[in-house]
Amino acid sequence: MMAATARLPIRPKKEYPATVEISPHLAFQPPLSRRGTGPGVILVLDHYAPVERNEDRLDPPPLQKWAEEGFAVVQVLVPGKDDEFPLKRALELLKACEACEFGAGVGLISYLNRIPFYIEEAACLAPEIKAIISYGGKKFSSIPSSAPSLPPQLIHISGPKQHRRVSVSVVPEPEDSSWEEINAPFESVVKEYRYLEAKAEKYWVLPSDEDYHAASASLAHTRSLTFLKPLLNGPFFDIEEVWDEHCYYEFGERDVEKTMSTMVSQPYVNHIPTMTGGIGKDRLTTFYAHHFIHSNPDDISLDLVSRSLSIDKIVDEFVLKMTHDRQVDWLLPAIPPTNKPLQIPFTSVITLRGDRLSHEHIHWDHATVLFQLGLLPEWVPFPYPVEGKMGFEVRVPVVGVEGCRKLAEEGSEASNALIEREVVRVRKVEAGAKGGVGSDW
Repeated sequence: MMAATARLPIRPKKEYPATVEISPHLAFQPPLSRRGTGPGVILVLDHYAPVERNEDRLDPPPLQKWAEEGFAVVQVLVPGKDDEFPLKRALELLKACEACEFGAGVGLISYLNRIPFYIEEAACLAPEIKAIISYGGKKFSSIPSSAPSLPPQLIHISGPKQHRRVSVSVVPEPEDSSWEEINAPFESVVKEYRYLEAKAEKYWVLPSDEDYHAASASLAHTRSLTFLKPLLNGPFFDIEEVWDEHCYYEFGERDVEKTMSTMVSQPYVNHIPTMTGGIGKDRLTTFYAHHFIHSNPDDISLDLVSRSLSIDKIVDEFVLKMTHDRQVDWLLPAIPPTNKPLQIPFTSVITLRGDRLSHEHIHWDHATVLFQLGLLPEWVPFPYPVEGKMGFEVRVPVVGVEGCRKLAEEGSEASNALIEREVVRVRKVEAGAKGGVGSDW
C-alpha cells in the first residue's frame, strides 16, 4: 500500500504459454512471468504424488509455481517407463526452448522422500546441474565412479529430529586415514533447514496433499529462491518497481483492472486487524472494486519510513494519513464517517512471485485508530480484583498520533511514558459488585 511517485508504463496483456504434456511422466512449462524468459529447473516427483491443483488452496502446484517465478520448468514423474529417469531428455527440452536461459546451468528440485541410486547417478553425470534442492529431507550423494562431486545442495527437512541409538565399537579406530577416505569424492556444500511443524516424510509442500503445511511451505520456498537464483544467475526482478506499479494503479489511477494485472493468477490480500481483503482473483477483484480502491478518502497519503527487501518480499513501515470523511470499509467496517483526521502506523509484508504480486499481509495499530476517532475511552472498568478488592479503573495503554511521530523519528517522543503513568484509580462500586472500594493508589 505504498503510493508510487511517478507514472509507470502500462504493461500490455499477453497470452501465457500452456503446459506441454510430453508423456505421462514428462511435462514442460515455459516461464509464466511477464518477462517471459528465465533459467531452467527440473522438478522430480513420485509418479503418485498429488501434483494437480487443489481448488480449495491458492498455492499452485510446483510446475505452475516455479514457472510463475520466471523459470522454464520440466516436471519428471518417477519411476518412468522401464524405471528410467529421463534427465537427458529434460535437459534437451530446456536447451531447445527459446524462453530458457540455459547458459548458466539448470537447477534440480527433488520432492522425493527416498532418492534412488539411478537418480543420484544421473545427477552426478550431468554437468549442466548447478544446484540441487531437496524437499524430501534427503541429501544427494556423489557416486565415486561417476563424478568427483555434486553442486551445492539445499535440504528441507520436515518434523522433529529423530534421535537414534549409536553403536560404539570396543576396537579403537586406526589413526591413519583409510584408502576409502583418501579416495572418497569431495561432498558438495550442503545447507539444511528443519521445519518442526511439518510432518516427516510427507508431501508437506504440495498444496493438494492432506499433510500440506502452508507456513512451512511458504518459508521453504523463499529459502529455495534465495539459494537457487544466485547459482543460476536469476531470474532477478526489480520487485520495488513491481510494487510501485501496483500501488500507482491502486492509489494513483484507482484502476481495479490494472491493479489486478500486476498480480498472479490467484492472489490474496489480508488486512489482519479487521480481517478484510480478498482470497483469490474473483473475491479480491470484488473487494478492490467495492470496498477499497474507490472507497478511500481523497486526501489519503502514505509516508514511507523504512523498507526491507528479500529475494521475494518487501516489508514496508509507513504512516497512513487520511480524513475519515466517508465509510472506509477495509479500515473501519460498519463505522460511519467521523470527519476526524487519522495518522496510523502501518506495516505491510508483500510477497512477489516472479514479476507479479502474490499476496499482501497488512498490519496496523487498530487501537490508535479507534482512540483518535474518540471510539475508545481513555479509562475503562477493571473487572478483576486488585489485592482482593474490586472497584477500580485502568487507563488503556494506547497512544495517538505521537506513535506515528516516534515511528518516523525515534527520539521525538519519550519512551516508557505509559509505564510511568498512573496505574489504577478508584471508581464507585456498582450495586451488588463483589468487594469494596479500594484505597487510593
